[in-house]
Amino acid sequence: MTNTWILLIAPLAAGCVAEDREMVRGPDSGVPGTSGESPPTDDSSDTPGSTDQPTMGSTSTSATNGPDRGETGTPPVRFDVGGLPDAPGVSEGCAQNVDIVFVMDVSTTMGTFLGTLADEIAAVDQALADLDLPAQPHYGLAVFVDDAELLNGGIAYADAAALQADFEMWSAFTSTNQQVGGGNSNSTWPENSLDALYLAATDFDWRPADDTTRLIIHTTDDTFWEGPATHNGIMVENDYSGTIAALQDETIRVFAFADTIGGSCSCLDVAMGWFEEYEGMPSIPDSTDGGIYDINQILDDSVSLADAITSSVEQSYCEEYDPAA
Repeated sequence: MTNTWILLIAPLAAGCVAEDREMVRGPDSGVPGTSGESPPTDDSSDTPGSTDQPTMGSTSTSATNGPDRGETGTPPVRFDVGGLPDAPGVSEGCAQNVDIVFVMDVSTTMGTFLGTLADEIAAVDQALADLDLPAQPHYGLAVFVDDAELLNGGIAYADAAALQADFEMWSAFTSTNQQVGGGNSNSTWPENSLDALYLAATDFDWRPADDTTRLIIHTTDDTFWEGPATHNGIMVENDYSGTIAALQDETIRVFAFADTIGGSCSCLDVAMGWFEEYEGMPSIPDSTDGGIYDINQILDDSVSLADAITSSVEQSYCEEYDPAA
């Protein structure tokens, strides 16, 4: 699916100038990977101004093999996409349901994104209604910091308005710098994406895969813990390969909104697993026939979040599931 995005966007990019806030080509596009370092296991502060840093990746703003700043190796191909191109639309004669679970980082830096999502979810719901689906879309929500929780008992929300209310609540929650379950503050920058993705894959009440297009919309601006291990006092249960296996078993596509530079210093390469391979394994979007967006394009309003989500659905709808091996 990542290659599909490139083919659609490339014609628009021919006359555009690449900027720092851009969609980045995925790992199977020929962009060299990184050294395959694991996420950090030492605690580092998620509090602005902290000097503690995770050990992952380069500690320089010019990471050697990062997708945006490579000083050695082949420079990446990047596109100043502006607005997203028109998606091809749904296949004639196909009628599938659409289930979408939002898997949201709710740490301190994510409030603006969640607020934007709350503002635009009604537009997403209307766009899906315009596709004349056989039944109403089903929406779910999982949230995570160093811990993770699947909300609403793992069943679909009654409607988009109910989901919007929870987006607004969790947007406000980000200012507390707390774990989802409470009890202690969030003092680290890597977050628990893997357990949240695993919970969404295995515990949400998905409709049958034979007649349902299943998507996860995942957002984070940093790297992830990998389990089994304890980080910041929280037990992280799932590793990278096991999480991918769970997503593939349930025929789920992951469309991720992520960053390439993060950490407490905002200088570490955090692209692995999102934009690039992770320890020799394809990225999560590539492993699930999904796609990847630069989260900064949403935050600076150069790309519409509603358009990005809607296009992700349209390009997945009734398509054969074809994840990277």
